[in-house]
Amino acid sequence: MKQTGLLFIAFLFLCSRLPAQQTLPPAFELKTDTAAYQLVPPTFYQVLEDKADKWVIREVMRSPLSEKFHAIGEKIAGLDTNSIHTYWYRFRIKNGMQQPANISLTMAGSYFDVYTLRNDSLIGSYHSGYMTEWKNKDGLKSAGSSGAISITVQPGEEWTVFERINRSWQTNFTESVLIWNTERLIKAKYIDYVDSRENYFGKTHLQEAFVLGLLLIAIFLNIFFYRIVKEKVYKHFAMFALFLSINRLWNISAQYFRWEHPSLVQYVPLLSYAWAFIPYYLVQFFRYFLRTKKTYPKWDRFLFILGVSNIIFNVITILLSFTYKSKGSYLYDSISLLTFCIIPLCIIITLLLHIGRNDRSIRYVIIGALPLLLLYIASMFDILVPDILLTNFRLIEVCCISWFVLSFTMILLMRFDLLRKENAEQALDKERLMLEKEQEKSLLIEQQKVLLEKQVAERTAELQQSLHDLKSTQSQLVQSEKMASLGELTAGIAHEIQNPLNFVNNFSEVSVELIKEMVDEVDKGNTGEVKIIADDLVQNLEKINHHGKRADAIVKGMLQHSRSSSGQKEPTDINALVDEYLRLAYHGLRAKDKSFNAAMNTDFDPSIGNIKIIPQDIGRVVLNLFTNAFYAVTEKKKQEIPGYEPTVSVSTMRSLSGGEGRGEVIIKVSDNGNGIPQKLLDKIFQPFFTTKPTGQGTGLGLSMSYDIVTKGHGGELKVLTQEGEGSEFIIILPI
Repeated sequence: MKQTGLLFIAFLFLCSRLPAQQTLPPAFELKTDTAAYQLVPPTFYQVLEDKADKWVIREVMRSPLSEKFHAIGEKIAGLDTNSIHTYWYRFRIKNGMQQPANISLTMAGSYFDVYTLRNDSLIGSYHSGYMTEWKNKDGLKSAGSSGAISITVQPGEEWTVFERINRSWQTNFTESVLIWNTERLIKAKYIDYVDSRENYFGKTHLQEAFVLGLLLIAIFLNIFFYRIVKEKVYKHFAMFALFLSINRLWNISAQYFRWEHPSLVQYVPLLSYAWAFIPYYLVQFFRYFLRTKKTYPKWDRFLFILGVSNIIFNVITILLSFTYKSKGSYLYDSISLLTFCIIPLCIIITLLLHIGRNDRSIRYVIIGALPLLLLYIASMFDILVPDILLTNFRLIEVCCISWFVLSFTMILLMRFDLLRKENAEQALDKERLMLEKEQEKSLLIEQQKVLLEKQVAERTAELQQSLHDLKSTQSQLVQSEKMASLGELTAGIAHEIQNPLNFVNNFSEVSVELIKEMVDEVDKGNTGEVKIIADDLVQNLEKINHHGKRADAIVKGMLQHSRSSSGQKEPTDINALVDEYLRLAYHGLRAKDKSFNAAMNTDFDPSIGNIKIIPQDIGRVVLNLFTNAFYAVTEKKKQEIPGYEPTVSVSTMRSLSGGEGRGEVIIKVSDNGNGIPQKLLDKIFQPFFTTKPTGQGTGLGLSMSYDIVTKGHGGELKVLTQEGEGSEFIIILPI
């Protein structure tokens, strides 16, 4: 008993490890090779819904997906087939003939794949479909169809076939399985198995091409008319024809893109959205053509609101179509009623309101528009419409649109000719009035010409005098700036020369006292003490001579730099020049304000040597930069910032980056003051611009410095600044 139980458990375990059995449909036997196609009954194939659209053949061949195939009529509980775009078909075929069976499989879909199995082994994988690129399609290819996959089944062979069909434009579909005769398909030269369908598309393309040609002509003509007469009626008709042509292009573009560019098929429906603007521009055309704003203002306002509402509702419908797949909604039906019934009916009412006017063009408009408007109204009530209208709606619509476009183009051409004549008459009247006014103006001009010439002469004399005064004032201002610089220089000289003069006075007073002591020692006969006093006198006289020469050198140097510039460049020690003017600027400010003090940092490149410059001019430049730097740090010191130390730095450097290998000298003058605001940075080199209070600056210092460096020496004067941190002026002089 115990052994029996163990055997039973082992049996259950083995059964649990065995793969689940697949319930395949019976094999469909191929018995003829002469029929165009053979219809496979539903009992011979099964279907599987691929909701995720991501399964591959290896997955559907095996458990658990292989057990989920079901008969075509069965419904899976809880499965929403409206959201499924991909289905798998499974069936078996057997060649019951004595010769090979050359068959083809096809289904209409965006992507159509066929997989063949023999003895549960995958032996073939084929791909086709509307959106599959032409070069990647297997089997028989044809424009405007998903293609056909051709296979050959040898006598007695039995195959299992899986078909994967994906349709992006349709959901909840089922389709019969057809097995086609490959040779018959090749002889037919196309894949589609309904001859009338291809012929229908051919006729449709021809009809739509004819309408598109008329619409394009209408667009160009009305744009041409609008550019000449500037009447909005032509613009609105051109826009109506434009959007109508885009919408009609949608009818014929799908087949072309499926053949040449299948990856773009999904974007073709965007052309149909042009329909949202067609009724609006049609209503606007009739409003302006019939001038309803003057004759029936309230009705005109209603028509305008009707056209705008149509656009708004259509846009809402388009947006909702991306969310809701069903187009049979109440909103869509309402928009169709508005577009195809209410708006055409309102236009017909508008035409009838104006039929009593004595205007032949209105009758022509009624004749041209009424067939198309009535056709759209009738299409909304297909129960009352004869079958011949429904079955030939496309052809009748093309005829009505063609008649509408031709009639209105002719009417607008007549209107254009009339307007052109009216405009020509108005132009003649305007020309006559203009000639009369021109004669009156000529007399007035002649009278005013003499007076104007007199006034011009007086104003010219005044302007010449003003120009003379301006030049004089400018010269005075330039001279004032030079004198201001000379004042700074003089103050610095006075303060700088004070030190050696103090030494001379002090040592001369000491020497007088030593001479008196020496006389006393001579009288006493103290020879040794006399010699000591004589040595002290010699040392004092040497110091007096040293400081006297120093004062003499300072005076000569400053006189050299303060005199008028000769305009000739001289070899100059730029380091000595810059250092000299730094000290003069500092001592000049110390002479004016004893409380002024600032740290000075120097960094001179000794390899520069002498360079050819105009020393007086460059001296004025660096003196101006030093004075501005000391002023900036003084102003910042007044803010009493904790830990702030006013500092002015100057450095020189020789660079080899100048043109023609000659190099250049770079002079940098920097301070840690308040910096220059960005909004003023572009103005600092302009004449008469200054940030100093009134009376403390002429605004010519930096302007003159810029001209001296750039025009006088062919160099550059640049500034780098950061507001609140300080500024750095850079002088670049070519060697």
